This record gives sequence, C-alpha cells and structure tokens, in this order.
Amino acid sequence: MSKPERLSRRDLLKLLALVPGALAARPLLSLLKGNAGDAPNVFIFIFDAWSANHMSVFGYPRATMPNLERFLDRAFVFHNHYSAGTFTVPGTASLLTGLHPWSHRAMHLGAGGVTRSHREHNLFAALEQAHSTLGYAQNPFADLFLYQFDDALDTHLSNGEFNLERHQLYDLPVIENDAAAAFAAFDNNIFAEGRGLDGSLFIEPLYRLGILRKQGALRKNYKWLYPKGLPASNEFYLLDQIIDGGIETLRGLNGPTIGYFHYCPPHGPYSPTKPFIKFFEDGWVPPEKPIHPLSQATNSPQAQAVSRLNYDQFLASWDAEVSRLLDFLETSGLLDKSIVIFTSDHGELFERGEIGHNTLLLSEAVVRVPLFVSLPGQHSRKDIHINTSSVDILPTIAHLLGREIPTWSEGSLLPGLGGVEDAQRSVFSFDAKLQSAFSPLTRYSISITREGYKLVNYHYPDFSSYEFFNLLDDPEELVDLYPQSPSIASHMKQELMEKIEEIFRSQ
Repeated sequence: MSKPERLSRRDLLKLLALVPGALAARPLLSLLKGNAGDAPNVFIFIFDAWSANHMSVFGYPRATMPNLERFLDRAFVFHNHYSAGTFTVPGTASLLTGLHPWSHRAMHLGAGGVTRSHREHNLFAALEQAHSTLGYAQNPFADLFLYQFDDALDTHLSNGEFNLERHQLYDLPVIENDAAAAFAAFDNNIFAEGRGLDGSLFIEPLYRLGILRKQGALRKNYKWLYPKGLPASNEFYLLDQIIDGGIETLRGLNGPTIGYFHYCPPHGPYSPTKPFIKFFEDGWVPPEKPIHPLSQATNSPQAQAVSRLNYDQFLASWDAEVSRLLDFLETSGLLDKSIVIFTSDHGELFERGEIGHNTLLLSEAVVRVPLFVSLPGQHSRKDIHINTSSVDILPTIAHLLGREIPTWSEGSLLPGLGGVEDAQRSVFSFDAKLQSAFSPLTRYSISITREGYKLVNYHYPDFSSYEFFNLLDDPEELVDLYPQSPSIASHMKQELMEKIEEIFRSQ
C-alpha cells in the first residue's frame, strides 16, 4: 500500500499564508478577485531596452507600438516613470528587489548579482507564500538574478527556452546550481563568442567556429523574413516563437501565479521583420545634440539616425507579435483575473554620439521607461503624471495582493494603486558601472528628478559636473540651466547631496 503524499514545506507555508492574508486583505482582494474567486495572477512583462521616448503615447512622432497602445484603454499609464539603473543589471535588480543600485550593489556586467545581504529580498520571496512563482528571462544577465532567487521560484524557465538555437552553457542541468560562476567562467570568458579577447587560445576559437557555421545557416534560412539579420540575445531567436512560448506557458498555468517574463526585444541588435523595414522613412530628424564630455562613443548623427530607424522598425515588428499576446490574455479571460504590467529595465540612447545604453549619461532616453498596469477587469484608462520609480513596483504589487509591504523596499506605492499623487516626489537614477561593487563609491552618475526638473551629478576623476534641465519646457535636454544658478536647482542639489551622504554612510 502506497503512502499518502506529504505536503512539501513550501506548499505548507503557502497554505498557512493564505489564512492571515485573506483576513487582513479581504476588502482589497474583493476588488481584485477573478471570476473563480481566486487571488489574481500577477504577470510582469519586461521589454529590454524599451525607451518611453520612442512611444507616441508619450509624444514621439512615430507610432512604433499601436497594438500595445490600444491596450492602454484598460490600464494605468505612467508618463514619468524612471528606471533606477541605466542597463540590464542594475535596472533588473532594482525592479525585482525594490532597492536602488547603491543598496543592492548589482552595478556592473558580470556574475556578482545583488549583495548577499539582499538575496532573499526579492519579488518572488515576498509573494511566493500565496502564489506559485515563475520566472523567465531571455537576457542572460537578467536570468542570473533568477538563479540567485531560485529558492523562491517554483518554475524557472531556461533563458533559451524559446530561442532558435541553444549554445550557452551556464544553464545546463549539470552546472545550473552554480550558474553565476559558470556564466563568468564559460559564456562570458572562455566562450565569449568574439566579445573582447578570447579566454582560451584553443577551445574558444573551435567552439566559436562551430557556432558561426550554424548561425550562418540560420541567417540564410531566415533572410527572407529578417533581411537585416536575425535578432539575438546571446542566441538567435524569432519574435513570433518567443511570443508563442509565452502564450503556451500562460496557457498551462494552474492557480494564482506570479509570472515574470523578461523578453529581449527591443534590445539590440535591432532586427525588424520584412513587413516593417520600410516603416518610418519619413524624413523626420530629431534635434542634434553635441558630444558630451562623458560620451563613450562619437557616432555621427547619420549613424545615430540609422540606428534609431532600425530600433523603431524593430519596435513595430515586436508590437505586431505582442498584439497576439494581448489577444490571448483577453480571449483566455486572464485579463479579468490578473494584474498585468508592462515595463522595462532601462531605455535606449541615440544621441550625443552614443548608440545603445553602454553609457555614463543619465539622459531621459535611457532612464525614462514605459510603465502600464492593468487591474483585473479594468475597462478604463487612468493617466498618471507624477514621477514614479522602478523600485515602486514590488511594494505596489504586495499592496494590491493584500500582502505586507517588505520592510526592506525603498520604493513607494504607485499613485492610483494605493499611493498618493505627490507632486513633489523625487526619484533617483544611478550608474556606477566603472566601480567595484565592493568598494566605496568614487565614480558614479546620479540624477534627481522632481516637479518637472532634473539635476544630474557626474562624479568621475576626469570629469565632475552638475547639469540642470527644465523637462517641461525642454524635454530633449538641450539647454543646461545649471550655470544660471536657478533657486530650484540649489534646493535639488541640497537634496541630492543629502542622498549622496546617506549612501556613503551606508557603505
């Protein structure tokens, strides 16, 4: 006679957690319950390197994502939402932990991740007791955080789960328990695939040759659909296949789920599909901006314009596939029983000589990102113009689910979703990619944005300066007002200096 199955410790904790949570949050959950009476799902969709400056809903002259913008008729639209970081590592870490980069210390490319003291401080650990948890990150640098938080994940999909090819080694079953070390040793060193110097004189060139042969065949096979080249994370993928993978994953869910889907598009390489390669050839030219003293590149305005065009076409190609995801969410009934969030880890830059987000600059294009939130059964639009931050997402989700807001979180509740509309709210963005995560901060960029104004402090051995912009009158940041010493700049500088002193005290 077989023994009855025993509940695992995790399942038992989830059942126990439902009792006080249900009692404490009964009024809120009654508004968010789906048709079946269950607690709502939470689906977070991250589009990597997605800049708010490239969406018509925020004033961009090109309609790059018309299908997604139709979804906004049933969502909260946050017009001034800022990422706490400028690239995948700090941006993703802040979103998943509710902490600023100076606290979680995931500040540069590599396998270090968040500091040990905060590894249990994450979205999945905060919410897992009443929900199943699922994580998928197509970008390997974001996927490494899922490995760090794996103890709180019921399901962790491989970053290449829906890709066209598989050749990364760090997530192989035999070494997945040491994914970060494996990534640092193999995928980002020995098998660096042509990025920088080879980590091995013999093994890496042979390995790369095998990959290049396969990729050459894939490029040839799909040139009819991707005339400018296949999109890639570290591996080639097809836009329709990664959306299909997401849909099938959602279709197979049972019970309330926290689902994190971190997609690579529109991250470079910008690879639009054939139906969109003639889009936006409209002659529009953005204002030209001079090279900044901290610019890491000196691309010509023409080169930046070409990259911008490819990026916009890639966004439109991605939007065409995202429309199928939106249709599935609606026809399956998931929209009526889920909190659905679309946002990004950082933006993208095509100005001041730079292309992409490998930058020390804190320009609006790289730190201001979209944020759209739809509640279960929502059928109207609400526009929020108050400043918000990526560190606000975790505490807001906890609040919406009736869970206790984590004490470690540095964010506030989003306006309209439990928070107040504080017109004087200050939000911060930060970059210290040239800095060791373990040493005192000496090389960094930090900005404070408040009441339509933005003050930036660049602090580097060869360049130290403040810049101040009136974003209401000058959204392109063409005129630095700091030399004129406006009083609001002085007040914001004082607040920024107090924040920097607070950061230094905590190191």
